[in-house]
Amino acid sequence: MSAPLKEEYVNHPLIRKEIIKRRSYQENIFINCLNKNSLVVIPTGLGKTIIALMLAVQRLTEIPDSRIIFLAPTKPLVEQHHASFLEFTTLPQEELKLITGSTPPQKREKIWNDVKIAFMTPQVLQNDIISRIYSLEDVSLIIFDECHRAVGDYAYCFIAKKYMQEAKQPQILGLTASPGSTKEKITEIKENLFIEHVEIKTETDRDVKPYVHAIKNEWVKIKLPLEFLEIRNILKENLKNIYKSLKKMDLINTYDVNNVTRKDLLSLDSVINKRISQASTNEDKFELFDAKKKVANAMRLSHMMELIETQGIHALNEYLTKNQKKIQKNKANKSLKELFYTKDVRRIISLTGQAISSGIYHPKLEKLKEILHQQLKENEHSRILVFCHFRDSVNNIVKFLETDDFIRAHRFVGQQTRESDKGLSQKEQVKILEDFKQGIYNVLIATSVAEEGLDIAECDLVVFYDVVPSAIRSIQRRGRTGRKKEGKVLILMAENTRDEGYYWAEKIKEKNMKLSLKEMRASEAQNKTHGKEQKDILSYLKNMENDRAESETPGGEKIPKKKEESPLTKEEKDSNEITIVCDHRETASPVVRALSLQGVRVQLEHLQVSDYILSNRVGVERKSSKDFNDSLIDGRLFKELKELKNNFKIPILILEGDPFTDSTVTENALYGALTSIILNFNVFIYKTASPEETARMLLELAKKEQTKKETSINLRPEKAPFKTSDLMEFIIAGIPGVNASRAKNLLKEFKTLQALFNSDIPDLTKVEGIGKSIAQQIYKLSRFKYQEE
Repeated sequence: MSAPLKEEYVNHPLIRKEIIKRRSYQENIFINCLNKNSLVVIPTGLGKTIIALMLAVQRLTEIPDSRIIFLAPTKPLVEQHHASFLEFTTLPQEELKLITGSTPPQKREKIWNDVKIAFMTPQVLQNDIISRIYSLEDVSLIIFDECHRAVGDYAYCFIAKKYMQEAKQPQILGLTASPGSTKEKITEIKENLFIEHVEIKTETDRDVKPYVHAIKNEWVKIKLPLEFLEIRNILKENLKNIYKSLKKMDLINTYDVNNVTRKDLLSLDSVINKRISQASTNEDKFELFDAKKKVANAMRLSHMMELIETQGIHALNEYLTKNQKKIQKNKANKSLKELFYTKDVRRIISLTGQAISSGIYHPKLEKLKEILHQQLKENEHSRILVFCHFRDSVNNIVKFLETDDFIRAHRFVGQQTRESDKGLSQKEQVKILEDFKQGIYNVLIATSVAEEGLDIAECDLVVFYDVVPSAIRSIQRRGRTGRKKEGKVLILMAENTRDEGYYWAEKIKEKNMKLSLKEMRASEAQNKTHGKEQKDILSYLKNMENDRAESETPGGEKIPKKKEESPLTKEEKDSNEITIVCDHRETASPVVRALSLQGVRVQLEHLQVSDYILSNRVGVERKSSKDFNDSLIDGRLFKELKELKNNFKIPILILEGDPFTDSTVTENALYGALTSIILNFNVFIYKTASPEETARMLLELAKKEQTKKETSINLRPEKAPFKTSDLMEFIIAGIPGVNASRAKNLLKEFKTLQALFNSDIPDLTKVEGIGKSIAQQIYKLSRFKYQEE
């Protein structure tokens, strides 16, 4: 018999016991999650990383030749978990690695070969397993942090399916503080992550309560100025008129502005489309198309109302200006133009300009500055997080706070750049968080990117600049304080606005979530092993000792349970021999993931022509019904199909969905476009109902095409240039690591391909942008003897 079970399962030698002080509830959760796909619901700040760490080192001990993956939604959160594992385990540093999208695929493959625990975002892992850079076969545990995201098309869902398909000995651990406000949402997470067991801890549990730090919640009520109320009243009256019209058509049940939600308006699109498809007269169709425009404008008016109520005059002005520019550049659709040409919207634009000229701000800004100033005056070491739903408001708040000497504020937003509003790279986000911890900044004005998981021990005050009607997001926001000491949450709430409505909606959702978890917990208690509750760790360990005796060799060697391998079906074997080249931007659609799950070899490339290449002669452009209509309006469609026709002998357009029931384009124009595609462009059209059906069609086409011996996949799917100099650049840019700019520099230096390929490494490294690694690659390729595989 090996070491005592208590020591082996609870005080693992790979965990630094001198640093980490584990708690009984963590140990109990760890024990209960052994060898089961588990969902752990635990309040923020109670050491969920420690539970993951305990399970990870135990899994590596039981299956020494395996690897572990720790996933988190953002790079700062990934880096935080990586740092915790480095601090709390005795595992060699070179075995704990970050794998990020900024690392080239070849390097990621090399890192993977040497790693024991990989820390990454789900998007990186998803792309790597789709491209088959490495396999999940020997991964014994995947940890899904913030696993409430495992719904819909989020990458967690695909990764879990692929993992359960490929891994020999899979285990999943999902971690969250807020799984969702309904049973249906929690059940969806469980199904998507193949969860068998749920562990739930609350702040009132006897073993948890001693470690919970009090968080004081306060509302700060704010009155809107008369100038704001005048604008709001105009918006409200226009909304009411639209809602009356929609109610008359039996599309909504009320025209009360306070009782029609954004969700209600979004759901109308499919309802109206269905009615259009069933309409028998042109008059009925015209009325329904008009209703679509009214719904679109209702959403715009509702958004404007939210901005003036909860964000302020500058946020509204930026929205109005952005849409005016769209109209001036002729990029606006008909409904937007009609709305902005109305007398009431012109009046709103005028009133907004007058308010800004008068120096009027949302009173929340003055109140926020007052709160921050007072907090930092009383405690200069304080760290404050201010959450704001809209990115435009983040910029306005930072600018407004610049005049206060006590406040050193910085914006903390996502990566996406929007026109002049530059996003923050993941590297910049990590640096800002470090500067915040060090006190270079004492206030962060953040969007939702800072809501999840970030452990900033120094943060003692969280301010909600606005209220979000989401239980998950509110819990996550509050969880940024009270982690190591008492914290405080202040909620700025504009009186008689949707701030108040959102607050109470969130409270109801949070209450429902607690009830759902309570019921789930009771159900879990009834389903304990053999119907009996395990009273403590030791009783469980005694049972484990008996189980283990049966799963050891006479010499004491462990025999971990292996997943039974089912033989591949003929269809799966066939799929494994199929390669489809996909444009890398298509990973945002479920099609590529569906192809990967069917066993297709997916090769991600930056394709200039087509979305999918099935062979040298077959190229496929995929359009959803919405994208088809949008590309028809903006002129992209025929340009893309012309390129498709010019580059492939068999060009195919897959039309996903029905463009006739999801369009503002007239029926005649759609028929004209479709007939032109077939007759003038000689492009085949195939219609599918869903991304899954699209994937199936691509697979069947590829099977048929690739079973012919004379067909093959083009490894350089871009269109080759006609000019000789451009063709030379095209050839050199095909070398890994050499982009178009480096190709130009190399050809300027060596003039001919012959001179370039005959050059030595020292000569190559003299060229701008060519380092030793790329020079070695060129030298090696130019002297390598081709071997057909």
